[in-house]
Amino acid sequence: MTPKPIFHDHGFGGVAPWVDLVNSEEWDGFGKRDDHLADPLWVGAFLKHWKLPRLRLNDAARRELLELRGMLRRACEKLPLGRSLSAQEISKLNRALNVAARQRFVQHQNGFHSELVPVKSDWRWVMARIAASLGEMLEKGDVERIKICANGDCRWVFYDPTKARIKRWCKDSTCGNRARVRRARAAEKRTA
Repeated sequence: MTPKPIFHDHGFGGVAPWVDLVNSEEWDGFGKRDDHLADPLWVGAFLKHWKLPRLRLNDAARRELLELRGMLRRACEKLPLGRSLSAQEISKLNRALNVAARQRFVQHQNGFHSELVPVKSDWRWVMARIAASLGEMLEKGDVERIKICANGDCRWVFYDPTKARIKRWCKDSTCGNRARVRRARAAEKRTA
C-alpha cells in the first residue's frame, strides 16, 4: 500500500518554506478548507522536504506556527501591492529569526561551503528558517512574482514564473477554467 500523496502532489515544495506554510491552510476552490498543520504526515513531509529537523508538533508550536502563518499571509497580500510591512510585523519576523546558531565550514565532493546550524534543533529554529525564507525572497526582489490565486475560493499563494508576470490563477486547468465557466454562464444568463 502506497502512502497518500500529501505534499508534492498537492503543489507544495516548489517555492519556499514560507509559501508552503501559508498554503498549509488550503482551500479547494469551492470554499472548503483543509488545515494541513493538523496533519502530522503533512508536517513531517514539510520538514523533510525543506531539510528541517524532524520534530513532533505539539500544541504550543502549532499555535506559534498558526500565528506565523497568519502574519506571512498578510505579508503576501501587502508586499506585491507595493505596501510595506508594519513595524510590528517586522518586529515579529525579527523575533522569529532570533535563535542561537553558529556557522560551520563543510567540504563536499563538489567543493566547500559554510552553513548556518542551530545551537538547538527545535521549533524555534524551524520558524526562524521559515521566516528567513521570506527575507531571502525579499532580498532577491522576487516579491512581485508572489501572487494569490484570483479565485476567491482558492487563495493559494504561488510564484508567477511568466516573463510578463500576468499569471492570475494557481492552476489554469482548475481555477482558470472555473473562472471561464463562471463568466460564460453569467453571459448566458444576461443574454437569456
